[in-house]
Amino acid sequence: MIQREAEVKNRICAVALTDSVHSVWHQEAGKPILEWMQEHCCNWVSSIEALDTPIETMLPDCPRVSAGTERHELTSWRSFHSIFKFFSEALETQNSEAKQPAAVATRSSNRIKHEDF
Repeated sequence: MIQREAEVKNRICAVALTDSVHSVWHQEAGKPILEWMQEHCCNWVSSIEALDTPIETMLPDCPRVSAGTERHELTSWRSFHSIFKFFSEALETQNSEAKQPAAVATRSSNRIKHEDF
């Protein structure tokens, strides 16, 4: 993503990770990439908490939620339905944003109305 930031942001609307051990501390990811990851990524991690329970993290990258299991090898299987729900919601958001017309400023919308005085 660091090498092709614009291309990734234009083509990818969601990233799901399962018990990923990635680290942004060893990368040269700037603030725009970290902000994009916060909005478009989610990591389902091994935990005793119920599935999809938010898990605190000290890392500034993507949000973490419980995969509903403490066993690393089961995180993908246990979070399968949640991941596809995450993807569906991301696609719905992307599609609804694409359908909305761009805001167009008009002369009348830029004027101060006499009621505002």
